Amino acid sequence: MKLKTLIFTILGDYNLSGRNSSIRARSLVKLVEPFGFTSSAVRTTLHRLKREGLITSSNRGSYEFSQETILKFETAIKRVKEWRFGHWDGKWRIVIYNFKEDNKALRNKIRRELQWLGFGSLASSTWISPNPLEGVVNEMIEKYWKDGGKVYLFIASFPQDPQMIIKKCWNLTEIELRYKNFIGKWIKLADNADKLSPAEAFVNKITILHEYRKFLHIDPGLPQELLPPNWIGYEAYKLFKKIYDDLSPSANKYFESVYEE
Repeated sequence: MKLKTLIFTILGDYNLSGRNSSIRARSLVKLVEPFGFTSSAVRTTLHRLKREGLITSSNRGSYEFSQETILKFETAIKRVKEWRFGHWDGKWRIVIYNFKEDNKALRNKIRRELQWLGFGSLASSTWISPNPLEGVVNEMIEKYWKDGGKVYLFIASFPQDPQMIIKKCWNLTEIELRYKNFIGKWIKLADNADKLSPAEAFVNKITILHEYRKFLHIDPGLPQELLPPNWIGYEAYKLFKKIYDDLSPSANKYFESVYEE
């Protein structure tokens, strides 16, 4: 895990925006030290984040993180913690967009956003999802229209086998393999969380959160009706939740012992 990602994962998990969105450099050093990062690496990263406009510094050695950045990570972490496998209403949400040829940056941006939401690529500039995402997509559409893009949302039925769309848009075999690897790596910790020190619990809690969060980029969160029987994603989620919850009390003690605004 890169130090930048580690910092925002920690701050997003511990809801820094609900505190004061600021933290002292020495607190960050102590928080990332168990992961093997040095104080010089922390300060170099903080200077880089400042140049990128993601943080500002004060004279008393604390750093203020932008609300937009913190909320982005908090939103991702909230999605991980509240992942639900819902039921399907039989409808497909289709997003079609068109940008000027020279606007490659916006095209790439909307593709990343749609993939993040769980949409799959059906055809060029055409993405599809079975999940009821009209609200967030309409907000996205409004934003891109202001930027000069043309984005449209359609809700439609598909009279043929829905697995035709699933196989076209998502590689469930690859996703299943990634889940198996995740389970294989973490299963031994499931019954041993109480044996770790606060620092060890903190490291493992943040690490498993970071690793499970990666599934938001590859698993579209399909409804139960569209998934294979005995979908391994259920088992992986239960394992993640158990370990995360079991580690939290001890890990939280470590965080609170070093956190300073």
